[in-house]
Amino acid sequence: MLATAVAAKSPQDLMFPDRTSCYARSYSASHLANHPGQRVTKIALRPDFDAPGPFLTLKMTFVLRMVPGDAFQAYAACENEGGDTLFCLLEGDAGGFQITPAKHGAILIEVSSLGMTLENDRAFATLEAKAGDDRSFLLHPVACP
Repeated sequence: MLATAVAAKSPQDLMFPDRTSCYARSYSASHLANHPGQRVTKIALRPDFDAPGPFLTLKMTFVLRMVPGDAFQAYAACENEGGDTLFCLLEGDAGGFQITPAKHGAILIEVSSLGMTLENDRAFATLEAKAGDDRSFLLHPVACP
């Protein structure tokens, strides 16, 4: 009976059941030394259940090295894509990504073929789906800010 109830949950319900469903990752100096092409040093996301509209809205924060300015902020509208995947589009036609569950309550974000273009107070940065070391991110559950 329990397996049927879990199987019936949508990807959104499994990964973002409520306001406490936040995820983040800060990459260690040793990880970044082994991935010199990786620009993302920190990434965090949280659901914004107060946003209007029929889709799950996620607020994302990125810290990038080798790019001027402060942290990058982005909002994404996400919907269940089928199976265990959420597909998300960044506001302003800035690209997209997929989210799938990973082991131990973590989630895996994979940049879509659309890429992801981010903007801060001084720069733009694009994360490519097929180039660079910023194509996928394993985030772990954290306490929401």
